[in-house]
Amino acid sequence: MAEAVLSVILDKILPLAADEISRAWGVKKDLQKLAKKIEMMEALIFDAKCKQSTSKAAQLWLKRLQSIARDAEIVLDDFGYEVLRHKVENRKRDQVLNFFSSSNPISFRLEMANKIKKVMASLEEAHKEANEMLGPVQLTMTSADHKGNRSIVPFVDRSTVPFVRESGTVGREVEVSQVVSMLISSDYKKDLPVISIVGMGGQGKTTLAQMVVKNESVMKHFDKTIWVCVSDDFRVEKLLNEMLQSLEGKSAETTNKEALVRKFQGNLKGKSYLLVLDDVWNENREKWDGMRSCLLEIGGAPGSKILATTRSDEVASAMQTSGMHHLDILSDDHSWMLFEKLAFADGGARKTQDLLDIGRRILKKCGGVPLAIKVIGGLLYSKKDASEWLTIEKSEIWNESTNIANGVISVLKLSYENLPSLSVKHCLANCSIFPKDAYMEKQSLIQIWMAQGLITDAKGGGGHLQMEDIGSEYFNVLLRSSLLQAAPEYGIELCRMHDLVHDLSLHVSNNRFLNTEDDMEVSHHDEVMHLTIIGSQGKVLKNIEGIPPNLQTLYYLEGDGIMLEDILKRSRYLCVLILKCGDVTHLPNSVGNMKHLRHLDIRRTGITALPDSITKLYNLMTLKVFSLKEIPKKFGNLINLRHFEFFEDSLDGSRCLFPGIGQLANLRTLPHFRVSQDKGCQLEELEYLRNLQGELKIFGLENVSSCESAAKAKLSEKSSIQSLTLSWDDTNEDCDDDNINSVMEGLQPHPNLKSLGICGFKGSRFPSWMVAKDHFMVLLRNLIEIKLTGLGKCEQVPPLGDLPCLESLEMESLHNVKCIGAEFYGLDINARSSASCSSSSSREAKPISLFPKLSRFVLEKMGSLEEWSDAMVPSDSSSSIKVFPNLRNLTISDLPKLAVLPDMENLTSLVELQIRGCGSLACIRNLNSLTSLESLILSDCPALLDASLDMKNPQSLLFLSISGCDKLNSSLSNNLEKFTSLKWLAFISDDPGCWPITVLHHLANLSELELGGFSDILDLDHFPWPHSIANLVSLERLVLRGWPKITALPDQIQHLSTLRTLNIRKFEGLEVLPEWMGSLRNLRALSIYNCSNLRQLPSAEAMRHLTNLNFLGIASCPLLAERCTKGSGAEWPKIVRIPDVYID
Repeated sequence: MAEAVLSVILDKILPLAADEISRAWGVKKDLQKLAKKIEMMEALIFDAKCKQSTSKAAQLWLKRLQSIARDAEIVLDDFGYEVLRHKVENRKRDQVLNFFSSSNPISFRLEMANKIKKVMASLEEAHKEANEMLGPVQLTMTSADHKGNRSIVPFVDRSTVPFVRESGTVGREVEVSQVVSMLISSDYKKDLPVISIVGMGGQGKTTLAQMVVKNESVMKHFDKTIWVCVSDDFRVEKLLNEMLQSLEGKSAETTNKEALVRKFQGNLKGKSYLLVLDDVWNENREKWDGMRSCLLEIGGAPGSKILATTRSDEVASAMQTSGMHHLDILSDDHSWMLFEKLAFADGGARKTQDLLDIGRRILKKCGGVPLAIKVIGGLLYSKKDASEWLTIEKSEIWNESTNIANGVISVLKLSYENLPSLSVKHCLANCSIFPKDAYMEKQSLIQIWMAQGLITDAKGGGGHLQMEDIGSEYFNVLLRSSLLQAAPEYGIELCRMHDLVHDLSLHVSNNRFLNTEDDMEVSHHDEVMHLTIIGSQGKVLKNIEGIPPNLQTLYYLEGDGIMLEDILKRSRYLCVLILKCGDVTHLPNSVGNMKHLRHLDIRRTGITALPDSITKLYNLMTLKVFSLKEIPKKFGNLINLRHFEFFEDSLDGSRCLFPGIGQLANLRTLPHFRVSQDKGCQLEELEYLRNLQGELKIFGLENVSSCESAAKAKLSEKSSIQSLTLSWDDTNEDCDDDNINSVMEGLQPHPNLKSLGICGFKGSRFPSWMVAKDHFMVLLRNLIEIKLTGLGKCEQVPPLGDLPCLESLEMESLHNVKCIGAEFYGLDINARSSASCSSSSSREAKPISLFPKLSRFVLEKMGSLEEWSDAMVPSDSSSSIKVFPNLRNLTISDLPKLAVLPDMENLTSLVELQIRGCGSLACIRNLNSLTSLESLILSDCPALLDASLDMKNPQSLLFLSISGCDKLNSSLSNNLEKFTSLKWLAFISDDPGCWPITVLHHLANLSELELGGFSDILDLDHFPWPHSIANLVSLERLVLRGWPKITALPDQIQHLSTLRTLNIRKFEGLEVLPEWMGSLRNLRALSIYNCSNLRQLPSAEAMRHLTNLNFLGIASCPLLAERCTKGSGAEWPKIVRIPDVYID
C-alpha cells in the first residue's frame, strides 16, 4: 500500500508547492525536491513488490517506505492546514496577508522546513537500501511508466452500462421449493425448529435464503420475517438488537437483554415469525443455547421457525438443526447461463467463437460456484479481445487452486489484480473498515475514499472531473466486477461485500486495517492505520496506549463512548471518524485539534449540538449529523466542506440554523435551507454555492420580497441540482399578489432539474418558466416528477402535457381551480396538429402524444373543481391524440363538485384506479376499456350511476372495493361473476337488498372479503349471505359489518374451513357468539368491535377447538370486556391460553 500513500502525497505536494504561501515561507524548493524524490521512489516500488513474495528484505523495505510516506503525509497535512488557516483568518481582507511581515509564525516556518528535510533524509536512506536490494539494472522504470498504474480515473467505457442487474438467479428453483416445504411443514414437534442451509463460501446460501423468504407460500405462512446477518459475532445482546432493528426499522435504545426480550414479547405476541440467521459461524453449543432460551422466552405463535445459513455441518449440529439442506454447486448448463448473463451483457464482450471457447474453459475453473462465476463474468465483461481472455485463462493465480474453495479465492485474487488502477484497488481495500456483512452506502464510501486521499479532483478527456464523479466510476467498476454486491431492495445506492471478498481486502491491505470486537485486545500495532472498534467495555477501550498513534480512520460502533474523549485525544491524525453509538450525546471539544479530519459521521449518535472547536476543522469535507438544535457561529470557517447532511425533521421550523452558509463555496450537498430575515439567512446566501447538487428544499420563501432577491439565489445556474422543493409557510392571505408572483419568477431552476415540488405558494398564476414557449418547447423538459400542493389562489393548472420525461404528477389542494381544460394538456393543440399534418403531408399524420411517460397521477382536495375536459383536436385536423398512454396508477380524491371524468377509453396501461369522495360524479366513461386494470377502488361517490363494469378483460381484476356508491349495485350484480380472478373484494353499502349476493360462489380465488356497513335504521333481522359458499375455497380473511336488528351471524360461515382471520363489527343485537365457531380450526385472529350487547363467547369446548387462535381483540363491547377481565371474568378461562389478547 506504500504506492497509494506516495500517490496521495504527490497529489498534495503539487498544489502546495504552487501556493504563494510556500514561497513566502521559504519551503517552495524543499517541497519541489520532495516531489521529485517521491516520483523516483515510485519507480522502485514496482520492483520491490515483484520481489516481496520471495524476499524478506523487500517486504521490510516496503513497510519502512510506507512508514516514511505516512510521516511525509502528516507533514504536508500540517503545512496545508496552516495554509487554510491563514486563508480563513484573512479572507475578509482585500488582499492576502504579506507573509514576509513580522506577524508570520517564524517558528512554524523553521519547524516545517526541518520536518521536510527529515523526511527527505529518510527517503534518501530508503533509496540507497533499494539500490543495494534491487540492483541498478532494475531501476529503468521511471515515474512516467507509473502514471497509468496509479491513474486517477479507471479506463471505463462510458458508452456502456457500469452495472448489469441480474434478473434473479439460475438453477435454484428446485432447492427453493425444497426449503420452502421444510419451513411450512407442521411435522416438527420441537418448538422453534431450525432449518439449516449448508454450503461453502460463495455458493449462494444467502441468495437462496432471500429467494425462500420472498416465496409467496412463506410470506403467507409467517406473520413476520426477521433477518439478521450473524457472521462470527455471536453475542446474544447484539443479535437481539439487530433482530429488533430488522423488525422495527430502528435500533433499540438499550443493550440490556431482559429489556430487549420484553420489547420482542410486545412485538411478536401471538404472531408466527421466521427468523433468518445468515452466515452463522458459532460452533459453541452453550452460546446457541443462550440464544435459544431468549427466543423461547420471547414466545410468538406456534409454527415459528428459524432458517440458518452456514458453511459448517458442525455449526448446524450445534444449533440442533431439525432439517438440513446441503447446497450443491451449479450444473454446467446453469453455470454457463449465469456466466453468459454477465460476460456478454449489453456493452460487454461480443459472442465470437473464440470467446465462447475460452469462456467455457475458464468457467470450468470456477467449479460451479456462483460467486466465482459472477466475479469472473464481471471481469471478462470489460475485456473485449480474445488475447485478454487468454491472459486471464493462463494466469499463474489459477495454479494456487487445489480444490473448489481455493478456486473461489483464486478468482477473487484474479479480479482484484485486474482492476484498472491502483486507486480502485485501494478503494476496495478501504471497504474493509466496515464489519463483515455490513451494508455500505455508495455516497458514504465515495466520501470516505475522498477523505483518505484515494481520489482527488482531476482533469480528464471531458474536462474537469469532480472527486465525486471519479468515485462513482470507481464504485461502478467494483460493482461490475461483483467485488461489491448491490442490495437488491435498494439498487446500487446500498451495497455489501461478500465475506470472502472482505477477507481478500484485509489481506491485500498488509495489516493496515484492523477490525476488533468486544473481547479482543488491541496491542500496539504501528502498522494499523484504520481501526474499527465494535463493543462497549472491551479490553480495546481499557488499553488506550494500544490505539495506533498514526491512526487515519476510526469506526466506532455499539459503544457507550465512555473512553471516546481519551481515544480522540490520542488519535490526532484522524482523517475519518464514524461514530454509531446511541449513548454518545456530545462531541468532545478536543475534536477541534484533529486538523487532518476530513470526514465526520455522527448520525447514529445522540449528539444534537456541535462544539465551537469544530469550526477549526478547515480540512473537513463531509459532515453528517441527524439532529441539530444549535450550530457554531463560525460554521462558515469550514471552507473545504463539500457535503453537509442532516435530517429535515430535526430542524427548528421557525428559524435559520445556518447563518452565513454562503461562505462554504465548495458545498455540494445541502438538503435543506430555511430563509429568514436574520443576517446571513437571506436567499442570496445560495448565490455563492455554485456546486450544489442532488436535492435542495428551500423553506420560508414568504421572507423573500422581490423577483430580484429571488434571482440572487441563481437557481437557474445550478445545473447539478436534481430535486428542488420551493415552500412557503402560512402567510397573510391579503399579501400582494404581484409581489408573490414576481418572487416565483425569480426562482427559475436549471433545465436539468428532474424533480420539482411547490408547496404553499399563494400567488394567482404559475411562473413563465412553467408554461410552454416557442410552440412545442418547454423549459423544464427533463422533469420526471412534479408535486404541487397548497396552491390556494391559482385558477389554472400549468400546461404539463408536453413534458417528455414526466413520470409522476401530484396536484393537491389547488382550491381555486374550477376547470382542467386544454391548457393542462400542453401547448396550442391547433399549432401541434398543423405541424403534425405539414410534417407528414405525404403520409398518414402522426398521433399527438400528451403526457407520454406519465405512470402515476394523483389529483386530490380540489374543492372548486367542476370540470375536467378531454384533450381535443380541431374537427378539421387529421391528427389523433394519445393521452396518458403509459399511465399505471390514477388516484382521484376529494373533488366534491366534479361531475364527469375524462374518457378512459385509451388508458390501456392503467393498473390501479382509486376514486374517492367525488360526491357529484355520475359517470365513469369507458371504464370497461381498462384491459390491464388489477385494482379498482370506488368510495363515497353517492351519485355514481354508470361505471361501465362490463370489463373487456374481467380476468385482469384482482382487487375490488366499492363503498358508499349505492347506485352502482345493479351494475355490480350483473358483472361480478365475470371477475373470476378476484382475490380481494370489499362491498360497503346502505342497501343490502341490491347487494350481488347470488354471484359470490363464482369467486373461487377470493382470499379476502369485506361486507356490510348497512344503515342502522334497517328493519332486516338477518345478515344477507349466499346459501352456497362451497366454492370459496381460498377465503382466508372475512370482515362483516352489521346493524342493530341482527341477532345472529350467518351460519354458513362455519363451512369456511380456510378462514384465518374473522373481524365482526357493529352487530349490536348479537348477545352470544355461536357454538359452530369451534369448527373454524384454522382461525388465527378474531376481532370483535362495537357489539354493545355481546356478553358471551362460544363454550369452553368450542374455544378449545380453536387450536391455532393466537389473537383475540375486543373493543367497544363493554359487557364482553367485563366478563373477559383477566383472572376474575367469567369468560377468562376460555381465553387464558390465547397468546395475544387485547381488550379495550
